[in-house]
Amino acid sequence: MKIAKDGIRSIVKVGYDGRVHKTFRGTAKEERFANEVRVLKALEARGCEIVPRLLDSDAASLTIVTTNCGAPAEASISEERAAALFKLLEDEYGIVHDDPFPRNITYHSRMGQFCVIDFELAQILEDPKRRIDGDEAHRTLEWCGLTRDGRRRPGNQDSLSVFSSAMGWADSAELCGKKSIDGNGLIFAVSDGMGGPAAGEVASSLVVRELRRFLPAMMGDFSGATDPEALLEAAVKSLNDYITRVGNRDPKLCGMGATVVCGLFHRTRVTFAHVGDSRFYQYRSGVLTQLTYDHTYVGAQFRAGKLNEREARMHPRKNVLQQAVGGGCQFVHPQVASASIEPGDWFLICSDGVIDGLWNKNIAECFTDAEKSGQSAEEVAKRLLDWATGEAGGDDTTLFVVRAMGEERDESR
Repeated sequence: MKIAKDGIRSIVKVGYDGRVHKTFRGTAKEERFANEVRVLKALEARGCEIVPRLLDSDAASLTIVTTNCGAPAEASISEERAAALFKLLEDEYGIVHDDPFPRNITYHSRMGQFCVIDFELAQILEDPKRRIDGDEAHRTLEWCGLTRDGRRRPGNQDSLSVFSSAMGWADSAELCGKKSIDGNGLIFAVSDGMGGPAAGEVASSLVVRELRRFLPAMMGDFSGATDPEALLEAAVKSLNDYITRVGNRDPKLCGMGATVVCGLFHRTRVTFAHVGDSRFYQYRSGVLTQLTYDHTYVGAQFRAGKLNEREARMHPRKNVLQQAVGGGCQFVHPQVASASIEPGDWFLICSDGVIDGLWNKNIAECFTDAEKSGQSAEEVAKRLLDWATGEAGGDDTTLFVVRAMGEERDESR
C-alpha cells in the first residue's frame, strides 16, 4: 500500500484497490477512532454523498477502511468554498467538523465534486431531516422477479437474475425474497436478447450468466467496493467483448446482442449500469423517476424535449437501439450512476415489454396503490406484469419490483 499521510495522530495508506486505510495513533486514539466510526455511519445514514463511506473498522488495530474521495484540494479551493461545504454538513446533515479548513477537502474527479474528510473530532447533532433514529442506517429489501413469454414468437428472449457474492463467487438468491443489505449487497439484473429467436435467447442468458461471473471476480463480496460505478462499467464492457466473441465463432449466433440493466443495492445506495432500452425506475413519496435513459434515437429526442411521451411511444423507430451488448457494437458506453435508498422506496427494473404496455403514469399508479394498501413486492410485480401483458403482450415481459423496508433486520443473513 502507498502511504498518503504519516502524521502524529494517524497514518493513512491507500491500497491497490483504491480503499483508504487510516490507523489512529497518539493522544486519545481510541476515542478518536470510535468517534470517526460513529460520524461516518451517521453521515451515511443521513444520505451525505460528499464524504467517504465507511467500509470496515477494526477496534483492535484502531483502523478504519473507507472509500477514496480523491486527491487533496487545499491548493485549488478557496476558503469561502471550503467554508460553504462545512456549513452544508452542519445545516443539511447535522455534523459539525472540528477542523473546518481547506486541508480537509479533497476533489473526486470521477464524481466531479469536492468532498470532506477526517471526522475524528467532529460532533453529531440531531439529524435536520429526521430520516431515521440512531446513527446507523439499516436496510432490508423485499423483491420479486417475474417473466412472461410474448405472443409474437415462441420462447422467451429475456433473462433475469438476483445474486450476491461470497469470496468472489456468485451466490444465487430466489427470484422472490427478502434480505438485509447492511452487510453484503445484492445485484438485480435484466437482459432482453435480440438477433433471431435462438440468438436472442442465447445472448440474454449469456449476459446474465457472465455478469454473475465478472462482477464477483472484480468486487469480491458486495460489501463496499471503493468505486462500484467503475467496476460496473468495466463489467458491462467486458460483457460486450464476450458476447461479440461468442457470436463471431458461430454463424448461427453472429450479430446476436442484448440489453442489460443491473443494480447493486448495498446499505443506503444503489449503483446501476445500463445499455439499451431496458429500464430502471425509482418511486419515492409519490414521484416516479426513470433513472436510466434509452439508448435509442427516439430516447435522445425525448430527453432533448423534441418528443413527448406519447410521441416517443408511437414513433416507428422507438425500438431501434444505438447501443447494445454485442449486436455489432464494437464499443459500448454504459450509463452508470447511483441513487440513495430510503425506507419506503420502490424500484422497478424491467425489459421493454413492460413499457410497451404501460405508461409511466400507470407504473406510478401501481406503486401509489401499493403504498396505500400495504401490498408486497410480489403483489405489485404480479399486477404490473398482468397489466402490461394485458395491454400489449406481444414482446417478452420481464421485471423486478424491489421495496426498501427500512430498519427491519434479517437475522438469517
